[in-house]
Amino acid sequence: MKHYKVMPVYFIFMMTFATGCVTLNSNAIMDLKGELSQLQIQDKELRKNQADLYTKVAMFDVLSASLQDLQNKVSVLSQAIHDWEVVTDKKSKSGDQSVLPSSIYQSAYGDYSMGKFDLAYSGFQSFADKYPNAELAAQAQFYIGECFYSMSVWDKALEEYKKVEQHYKKRPDLISAARLKIALCYQKLDKNEEAIRMFSSIIKDFPQSPEFLTAKKNIEIYNNAQKR
Repeated sequence: MKHYKVMPVYFIFMMTFATGCVTLNSNAIMDLKGELSQLQIQDKELRKNQADLYTKVAMFDVLSASLQDLQNKVSVLSQAIHDWEVVTDKKSKSGDQSVLPSSIYQSAYGDYSMGKFDLAYSGFQSFADKYPNAELAAQAQFYIGECFYSMSVWDKALEEYKKVEQHYKKRPDLISAARLKIALCYQKLDKNEEAIRMFSSIIKDFPQSPEFLTAKKNIEIYNNAQKR
């Protein structure tokens, strides 16, 4: 299995981007669009590899994690390019150093990656409230749930994961991921019947998703336990 690396231009861009300075020119934006195109190609290849690994559970779990990370990078870069184009067009002449939407998300994601879940929650919630129609809004909502899940606040995490499907129906990749986490929350809350219904919905509605095998495995474990 390949290990995908994001090209240096992505990291250079995000370091510059975090400062909120509007210094990007048209050539740099074109470079970033090229980077985004490469990430999208890698995303497609990962999805193909995922389909080929349904029977290899351990490798599938690793691949699913890689796919989720890559999808996040694609969305962050897409949002960032949009932000820069808009701000550069409107404010570059005035020297405005506005904080861009994707920098708010990136800061929250950085806190999440470092285990600062309280701070990450505040950042993701701020992003979701201010930019409900942005490219990264669905991810922000999902990660609000992830913050509570990581803090073992299962009932609150459950509530936040449900909002992904309620508000972002055009993101089936995140809906399947949110349903899986909803099912796991139900398990943590000892609501096994609700968990099984959610696992079953993943198998029915998202047979090609990274969450399919995990849902199937959990149903098998539950059924075997019922037979004892």
